[in-house]
Amino acid sequence: MIRTILTKKTSLRKELECYVISFNTVLKEAVKSMSIIILLRNAHPTYRFSFATQLVEAGLLTKEEAKEFSNY
Repeated sequence: MIRTILTKKTSLRKELECYVISFNTVLKEAVKSMSIIILLRNAHPTYRFSFATQLVEAGLLTKEEAKEFSNY
């Protein structure tokens, strides 16, 4: 068995998908096809700022896009 290390970008998206599903189980099948922005909009408001900051640091979200969710 070959073990691969997930990149921060992939694991961060997976984590965000899990958070969205945990608060909105109806979206379980849809999260895989959602963009990062749509995922953030469907995440619980408590976690949006944290995820937006992490996504900017990982390069998955621009500062302009993050303004909707944080103080950029």
